[in-house]
Amino acid sequence: MKRRPPYRPLVEDDYGRRRFMKDSVLASLGGAGLVGTLGAMFQSLQAAEERPLPKVLDGKGYRGGKQDGDDAVKTGTFFFPRLKFHVKDRRFDIWDVGPSGDAILRRKLRDLTNINASEEPVVVSLDDLDKMSRYPYVFMTAETEFDLTPKDADNLREYLLRGGFIHADDCCHSRCKGRTMKTDLKDGVFEYKVREKDPSIDGDRFFMDYVRIINSLFPDNPMRPIPPNHEIHRCYFHFDRCPVMQGVDHGLWGLFEKGTGRLMTVVSPGDLHCGWMNRYWAPEKNLEGIKMGINILMYYLTH
Repeated sequence: MKRRPPYRPLVEDDYGRRRFMKDSVLASLGGAGLVGTLGAMFQSLQAAEERPLPKVLDGKGYRGGKQDGDDAVKTGTFFFPRLKFHVKDRRFDIWDVGPSGDAILRRKLRDLTNINASEEPVVVSLDDLDKMSRYPYVFMTAETEFDLTPKDADNLREYLLRGGFIHADDCCHSRCKGRTMKTDLKDGVFEYKVREKDPSIDGDRFFMDYVRIINSLFPDNPMRPIPPNHEIHRCYFHFDRCPVMQGVDHGLWGLFEKGTGRLMTVVSPGDLHCGWMNRYWAPEKNLEGIKMGINILMYYLTH
């Protein structure tokens, strides 16, 4: 059996978060007038050498995405990539569900912040680490179970160790559409639930598999609930806790980097992405999902 290399703090990584940020972040964020921490953070990076950037991957079903063969991504612009990955049951919403939600969030980033967000949809894939690493922030969602090949799992782990950040959002399973159910995880301790065999609670199949996979990649540092007073809930807009559109209300969960406490990835189980689509609830509730999505992104950009 192949053994994974031991967990290594980012400061000991030959590539490392500092190098990753220098090479990658200018390809995803820019624009004049960044305020406060953002402005200070990226001012020194603007003098970094530019490297040739890869072309993005196309994905079937994700309409309008840049095609492989288009011009390389431009510096000075934030791109919001969607992650392509394998799900077990294609009868349900898979990785490319609801691209309109991504488009609306990109537009709201421009309207509600001074981030120069590109309107171009971008697709990246776990099977190509080099191309994925040109985008330090990646979004993924689906509503059903999924698993990763050994190569994809290794790439996911390496991407996070290099300083990349993934926001994973559970697209509520069809059995729980339109409802919000309380968590059945006791005292914030994760216990994997096979929902197909336990229909008493549903709507969090993607959440269950995401936490399970991340915990398998970082066995000595499992994901855990993010406290309500954590800055991710109030770094741009103020929330007492992560809002829930529908599904199972486990709260926001994260992988905390050893030594620094920085969040390396977060998973929101309450279907924020459906709120971004502005279709299913009152405008005020949809806006809560959009604002929390922006908070998660702003937390990454300031850390």
